[in-house]
Amino acid sequence: MEKRVTPGVVHIAGMVVLIGPLVRQRCSWCGAVLVDVDKTLIAVPVGQDPTPPTWPIGGLVEIDGNMTSVVDGERLPVNACGLLDPAVTA
Repeated sequence: MEKRVTPGVVHIAGMVVLIGPLVRQRCSWCGAVLVDVDKTLIAVPVGQDPTPPTWPIGGLVEIDGNMTSVVDGERLPVNACGLLDPAVTA
């Protein structure tokens, strides 16, 4: 019997918003939160920038549970939020 793998959802990384110590990045299509960090809660050595990494704007980011990864390609994959029914997106 073949095991069926259900892929995560692919989002389109939007602008990074920095307000004081807060960093947030959302999907530019459906608004799902991709990065949400308070820099005051990040432990880094003195003198280093505590700003967390973010996704390239316009990049395709797959979220599958706790795993996130960049998806290569110029077309939206079948599991992209842009192809889902708008009634079920964030």
